[in-house]
Amino acid sequence: MIPYYQPHYPTAAAMPQYGINFAVTPQDRREKKRKIDAEYRQRCKVKKEDREIELQHLREENAQLKRENQSCREENDSMAHKLRSKEVEIGNLKSEICNSKKVISNQEILLDTLSQQPFLQQIMHGCNQLEVALLENERNILYQNANWDGWESERKQLLDEIEKLKHRNVMLKMQNQVLGDKILSQKDTEASMRRIS
Repeated sequence: MIPYYQPHYPTAAAMPQYGINFAVTPQDRREKKRKIDAEYRQRCKVKKEDREIELQHLREENAQLKRENQSCREENDSMAHKLRSKEVEIGNLKSEICNSKKVISNQEILLDTLSQQPFLQQIMHGCNQLEVALLENERNILYQNANWDGWESERKQLLDEIEKLKHRNVMLKMQNQVLGDKILSQKDTEASMRRIS
């Protein structure tokens, strides 16, 4: 009779079931936990460093944006100041142009009025011709009196007459100005009356 040979199997405590090794000791578990914790801390450290780097980039970008914003504000303030200055200058120029147009209009009215007054035309033309005629008369007298007798006294007399004529010319110009002002005032009154009516 052949003896029965029973094979040797490992004990249940040493055999892994379903891929799990039940023979892990508490020290192994502590070491594994320590390793997992170290890896977790390392990942947290890397993430923290990445966040700090990203925050630093954001701070620098924010600072750059603030500088650009401040520069834009200063440029806008400068442009607004320049625009206000230009507006004031343009307003002054418009006022000056308006005043100049008013003066020119008054002068044109006066000129138009005087050009329609034959008497005033004769006065203005006569005032300009008086001195010329007097000087021509003096020249003719000097040429006629070749011996120059009494030249000094006659010259003085002619000069006195010239002064009188100049004075009269000034008076006539003043009268002309008064007359022109009166005509302008009358035209303004008539224009006002037309606007009222």
